[in-house]
Amino acid sequence: MPSTFRRIGAAAVFPEPGFPLAVLRQPRHGPVRRHRHDFHELVVILAGRGRHITDRESCAIEAGDAFLIGPHGSHAYADTHDLALVNILFDPQRLRLPLAGLGDLPGYHALFRVEPRLRPRGGGPGRLRLAPSELAAAAQQIARLQTELSGRRPGYRFAACACLMELILYLSRCYGRAPAPAARPALRIGAVLSHIEKHFAEPIRVGQLAQMAHLSESSLLRAFRQVMGTSPLDHVIRVRVGQAAELLRQGDVRVTEAAFRCGFGDSNYFARQFRRVLGCSPREYRRAAP
Repeated sequence: MPSTFRRIGAAAVFPEPGFPLAVLRQPRHGPVRRHRHDFHELVVILAGRGRHITDRESCAIEAGDAFLIGPHGSHAYADTHDLALVNILFDPQRLRLPLAGLGDLPGYHALFRVEPRLRPRGGGPGRLRLAPSELAAAAQQIARLQTELSGRRPGYRFAACACLMELILYLSRCYGRAPAPAARPALRIGAVLSHIEKHFAEPIRVGQLAQMAHLSESSLLRAFRQVMGTSPLDHVIRVRVGQAAELLRQGDVRVTEAAFRCGFGDSNYFARQFRRVLGCSPREYRRAAP
């Protein structure tokens, strides 16, 4: 059965095919029917109110709300009243944004990884709602980003990416400070992801992570799988393998050394897990690395 959703491709929104970053300011945003796209859409509500509709949720939105719509998920707007918003459209992989540097921020994981995955599964609202002063600061950052993109002065691509990273950092920190109870489920998993990113080379136990998230072990396992599609310990292994792969790409680190530095106490076990995650052995990976 053909999809009834309108699909918006990158070519329709990015003026430069090789630079997938754009800002769309909507001073009077009316109802919009369901659509999908293959890029990220960071939404900041500047004024007014309305309803934001996803695959399994219809949620009231108002000034100060900020949320991410990931690739391929459908969404729509309805019941809009003086709604003004800004859409920041981007593809982080093609822009090569160094988002790994935000791994120690629970608010980053919550806002950009956890909450978008909870929302389509009926996980309830967990959106960031900025205070008026925070919204004003975010609006200034967005204006600087838009100025760089429209002015196209020498170095504007670098400057625009820097503005986007500054905005992502600011919103992540705001999310981490959010007092709203609705934000806590996402922040709990965000705290777990942040801990894994910072301490992947150390022993990590499910009980330790559950205590950190203020959840029982069974509740953590269920919530984590809902968000990440795997168990916490399997995610630890994947993070360790990813870090080891980064070391091997440098070319001057032995396989055994990479294994031990990334939390694997047994090089044979490391090799098995490396092949399971990346589809090749550590030595094959290092030979093929550019």
